[in-house]
Formats: sequence, C-alpha cells, structure tokens
Amino acid sequence: MWTPAALLALCFGLNAAQIGAKCGAPPMRRLTVPSLRVVGGTEATYGSHPWLVSLQNRGSHFCGGAILTERWIMTAAHCFTSLSKEFVSGVRVLVGKFDLRVNNKEEQVFHIKSVSVHEKYNPALPMNYDIALVELDAHIQMGSHVHPMCLPLPDENIPPRTSCMVGGWGRTKERGRLSPVLREVHVDLVDPARCKHVLQTLKASFLSQRTGQLPPVMTVLCAGPESGGRDACQGDSGGPLVCPAGLGSSHWVVLGITSWGKGCGRSWGNNSSRPPSRRGSPGIFTDVKLLLPWIKSKLREGYSILLEFDHFDVENDTYCQFDRLTFYTATNRRIGCGTVVLVEDQVTLHSPNYPQSYNNDCVLRWVICAPQGHVVKLDFAEFDLEESERCLYDSLSVLGDVEGTEEIALLCGGSIPPPVLSYSSIMVLQFMSDGTVAHKGFRAALTFIRITGFLPSPHPAVF
Repeated sequence: MWTPAALLALCFGLNAAQIGAKCGAPPMRRLTVPSLRVVGGTEATYGSHPWLVSLQNRGSHFCGGAILTERWIMTAAHCFTSLSKEFVSGVRVLVGKFDLRVNNKEEQVFHIKSVSVHEKYNPALPMNYDIALVELDAHIQMGSHVHPMCLPLPDENIPPRTSCMVGGWGRTKERGRLSPVLREVHVDLVDPARCKHVLQTLKASFLSQRTGQLPPVMTVLCAGPESGGRDACQGDSGGPLVCPAGLGSSHWVVLGITSWGKGCGRSWGNNSSRPPSRRGSPGIFTDVKLLLPWIKSKLREGYSILLEFDHFDVENDTYCQFDRLTFYTATNRRIGCGTVVLVEDQVTLHSPNYPQSYNNDCVLRWVICAPQGHVVKLDFAEFDLEESERCLYDSLSVLGDVEGTEEIALLCGGSIPPPVLSYSSIMVLQFMSDGTVAHKGFRAALTFIRITGFLPSPHPAVF
C-alpha cells in the first residue's frame, strides 16, 4: 500500500553518471581483504571507507562518524560532552577525508545545524545509549569517495565471530599519537554472553563506585580478539563498526559505534587473574540495531518516511549499469540508504539537471500519492521537451495508476501545457528522453486538492 502523501521517484537512466550513491558499498575494493593485524591495523586504501567523517574542533580531529544521509551523521554521544552553542559552533565535519594533513579530492567541510544526543545516554560505564545524530548545515555531495553507510535491518542476523571493520584516525597504540592517515583494522564480533562476562570482570575497577552492578539493559556489543593486538583507540570514537550483511557479501551495514574500551589492544581472556588496573577489554561499541527506533524517529524529523527493504533482488554488477533503483527527494536530490520524504503541498518538481538540459537516455518516474479524499493537481511553469509526432523521442507521461494502464496526458514540445488533474489520489509522472537532442525540460508545481462528492472525469482538466 502506498503511504499517503509520499513521493517515490525511480530512475533507470542508462548513463552511469546518473547513478546515485549506494550505501554500504565501498567503491575502491572489497572490505574483506585481510588487514595486517587505529591499533594493530594498517593504512587504509583511499576511498575504502567513503562513509567515514572526521569531527574537528579548532582544526584538530577528536572523533569519527558515519554518513547516514546527505544531511545526517551518526556518531557517539560522548563526542559531545558539551552541547553549548560555543562548542558546537566550533565543530567542523569533514567528509571525504583520508589524510588529515592535506586537502583530498572530494573533501567537503560542514558546520553543524543541530546535535541530538540520546535522552538515556549515561556516561557511566558501560556507557549505555552512547549515540548522537548530527544534522549538517548543508547537503553532502555524494561521489566516488563519499557514500552513506547502511543501517541494519531490525532482524539482521550477523553472528559472533563475523569479521567486521573499524576505521579512523585514532591512536595507533595506547598512549600513542593520533594517525594523520586513515587506518583500518579487522575485529571479530564477540558472543554476547562472553561480552557481558568480560564487562563483569571490569566491574570492580569501573562500576562499583557508581552502581555496583551492570545495568539490566545494555546497548553495547563487543568486538576484538581475546589475545588483544587489534582494537580501536582514542580518536576512533564515534566511527562505525561495519560488518558484511551476509557471507561473502559486498554490502556492509553499520552494526556498532565505537564507544570505549579498557586500554587499547590489551588482552582480556584472563582478566580475573589480573589486578583491576591491568585488565583489558575488547572494543566496546554501541549496538546500533537496538537503537534503530530512536535513529529512525530522529531521521523522520528531516525525512518523514523511512523505506526499508526486507527483500531485494536486482541484477548485480559493479556500477549498476543494467538494473538499479535510485531514490530522489521532491527536489530531485538523490538521497541515501532508503529514505523517502513527505511531499507537502506546493512542492515543485522538475526534470533532471533543470534548468540545464536534461540527460539523454533517461527514464525518471515519480509516484505521487495524495492524502485520502484528495486529487493531485499539476501546474506547469516551464516546459521545453523535444517535439515529435506522438512524442516518440522525449516525453512526459501523466498516468492515473502505478501500473501505467491509465494515460491522462502525453506531453512534449515547447508550449506550456494546461494544468492536469489526477483521476484519484494517485498520479504517476514518467519522463523519458532518447539518445540524441536534449532540451531544458520542465518545472511544475504539485498541489493536493480536497474533493467534495465528485471525482474528475478521465480527461485532462483545464483550469
């Protein structure tokens, strides 16, 4: 069932330059390439963590984060110990970074519009609800080295001992220096029962003065070898723990947010036999899957509808040249990782690249659903498509149903068409261009009109 007042645009253009950013898919190489042993890791390949961002204050890196959409970054709550206007206004979010010492090709710098820290965040260890969402003051331009990261599905099953990845510019050893170049390390997920047991061994040194026991609900997960040697460290906080969505999958999801650890890369298998000050831990990460409802509620403040797939089967190729699904907002901006915006009254739609010429060999489809009891009205402000008999070359079809069996109007040429009304609460627009001449395209206003006891006749309505 279509959600009322939702706009879903599907673009199947043949030009690879039209492809939108795919979340969780590194463009340079598969992340399953083994690391040598961040701590115990190795220098990353430029572009292999396109979702990773650097949070900086006065030019100094202090935390990482992950791109969720073109406007939202996910990080750790403890990265924002102060939410004062003075501190937040001084933070810069750097996207597309690799070497902090130089300007990288697709680097972008943003100010922060708002910060949402989880209401239940508790800085007392085990640091429950250590998550924050950062809204940027402008939209990220996605590219070959800048992609969003995918959230996991609520029922995503990623078992213990799965090899996951952490990246960041944090310390390369305990009490060491921050790395100027992005590093990465592979760490295996720890069984939840084992994770809880390790946290119990740290209780004496961490928790007894505050609560005396672990909280009944913990929003953390563990990753890292018992023998130590591979771990995140200070400066990696807020960065994502990314894991393959399936065995051998090239699609990755953010399962955790780097939160804390006892030391960096210490062994922790024999904690009970050590004095508290010398005990270690695996990396402790915020469990993103447990906090999906909160994340989605915050995203809905900017993106009113969240679209999730429980099944997706489209031909797979490196650049999605054959089959693909791309999502657009009402202003034709590509949006990341399965989000769809609410179409409010008086929305403006336009052809790709407007007011420049549209692309050749493109098919762009909008499905517009008005609230129940309304019809859709389309008013054209500009219209310039290649003219041909029966609109064979470039065209805009206005349809009355999703299946495309009810054609309301077929438009092309250089004259502004009269306003068009839908037959019901659904209107489908389909823009098509061939491989030759390209014109300026179209711009139209979309409104919803309440009906009172009548429906428009199955012909274009002129006002």
